[in-house]
Amino acid sequence: MQDLATRLDSLKAGEVTPAATLQALAADTLAAAGLATADAATAAAILVQAQLQGIDSHGLAHLPVYVRRLCERSIKPDAAMVLSQAGPAASVLDAGNGFGVLAAQKAMTEALRLATGQGIGSCAVRNSSHFGAANYFAEMAAKQGMIGIVLSNAAPTMAPWGGREAILGTNPLAFAFPRDGQPPIVIDMATSVVARGRIRKAAQAKAAIPADWALDADGVPTTDAEAALHGTIQPMGGAKGYALALAIELLCAGLAGGRPGFLVRNPHDPGPEPSGTSHCFIAIDAGQFSGRAAALQAVEAVAARIQQSQPAANAAPRLPGQRAATIYAERSRHGIPVSPALLDSLKAAAAMVMRAST
Repeated sequence: MQDLATRLDSLKAGEVTPAATLQALAADTLAAAGLATADAATAAAILVQAQLQGIDSHGLAHLPVYVRRLCERSIKPDAAMVLSQAGPAASVLDAGNGFGVLAAQKAMTEALRLATGQGIGSCAVRNSSHFGAANYFAEMAAKQGMIGIVLSNAAPTMAPWGGREAILGTNPLAFAFPRDGQPPIVIDMATSVVARGRIRKAAQAKAAIPADWALDADGVPTTDAEAALHGTIQPMGGAKGYALALAIELLCAGLAGGRPGFLVRNPHDPGPEPSGTSHCFIAIDAGQFSGRAAALQAVEAVAARIQQSQPAANAAPRLPGQRAATIYAERSRHGIPVSPALLDSLKAAAAMVMRAST
């Protein structure tokens, strides 16, 4: 434990540090919280990948929450994850209230295995927990030349359209489309107009929020961040975003036989009750449809047309995932910036395991 504290003290906010350094710190912290050494290393690598891509909000920022829940055993560090194949192209994983990051990797690995033989493979997951950035698992498929699709439900923060009671989560979805010799096209988004974390930060800073972000407890649009935290987040695109969040909810909980979102526990809430999150992972092998070459050609035709299209004022057409790929290349070469928030997250997580060990 003391070694962990000493290594953390060597990090300085405002500097950059190699990804391997952060990965080792995260792995040792997760192992100290109860994960097996190999599992901790796997989870740390996935979290640091988000940092490398500039998706800082879904990388090591979640480490304190994960560590607290591992220490509380609301995430079981030694969960027995049971995988059962339900059909030629379908499996279900009962994650046993284990670590969502590990459950997601296991499920996408299974979907890819099934897709190799059937053209499409899917794995629905129940009794899981927050899995970080969805794009990582979609990109697992793209790295094997397949299309990856990832869906998840989440704790309730969003009201149905026309309502004011939180029933649906931010319910993220991600797609990854492989390209020939280029980074994949990656689409990763929540179905809410904004992440709840941004509202929480605004409340801490006593700053106003845009009027289309949230409703207060009475279902009235508000610019008061504190009032928004007692209300609900708005869906992106109005009623269409709500409908999309609902579709994701029905697919994840329905296919997995898991909890609906209104019964999923928020990972930020303390206590030993597990989250009970449900996910769905799909892999598609285009080689068994139009053929891999034809699929890649279609992707390149669309990508080229977008990139060669007329730019708007002070902007340029950009493919989804392009920014993350650029940041990844930069941070892989020079290291990951250690922001004050990142340093605070690492220290908070380490302090938890130190307290738990005494």
